Amino acid sequence: MTIADMDLDQFLVSEAQPERFVDETSAFVINNDDEAMWAMQRLAQAQRRLDEVKRQAQVQLDRINAWVAAHTAKDGSEVEFFDAMLSDYLIRVRENEADGRKSIDFPDGAVTSRVTPSKVAVTDAEAFLAWAEANGHSEWIRVKREADVATIKKVVDFEGDTVLDPITGSQIAGLQHTEGGISVSVKVAG
Repeated sequence: MTIADMDLDQFLVSEAQPERFVDETSAFVINNDDEAMWAMQRLAQAQRRLDEVKRQAQVQLDRINAWVAAHTAKDGSEVEFFDAMLSDYLIRVRENEADGRKSIDFPDGAVTSRVTPSKVAVTDAEAFLAWAEANGHSEWIRVKREADVATIKKVVDFEGDTVLDPITGSQIAGLQHTEGGISVSVKVAG
């Protein structure tokens, strides 16, 4: 992966990681609390370095964004003004029965138009659903069917990765069991 293919976080991690720890197949194993404390100190130091690089990068990004905003405000207003003027002109041309063009091409660009279909948006789902049911329009309501995994987990039996019907003992089609485990979370103190 080249630097150009990386996002900021990937780049920062790759640049901050000492080469001797890059090899994930190394023989280093933590065997006691002292070694774990040392590893946590190293982790905290590396995390602080990453955080500092990200902070510095954000300062530079903020400066660049402020520069962009300061140098594009006038042109942005001009773009909006001429965009509106050209849009209004094309609508007048389109509505003119003698002309009726739907687009106009120029050497520096084009102004185009198209008819868009009307839309309906649900702004209050509960109010609409209550209204539709009360007014006999249940066909306007779509019911989503899905498995209730929480309930299934409480009543079925497991045999390896197979899920069994507790009454018949037969395998239930479309279900698979995955054994739980231990989840570990490492947090660096602030």
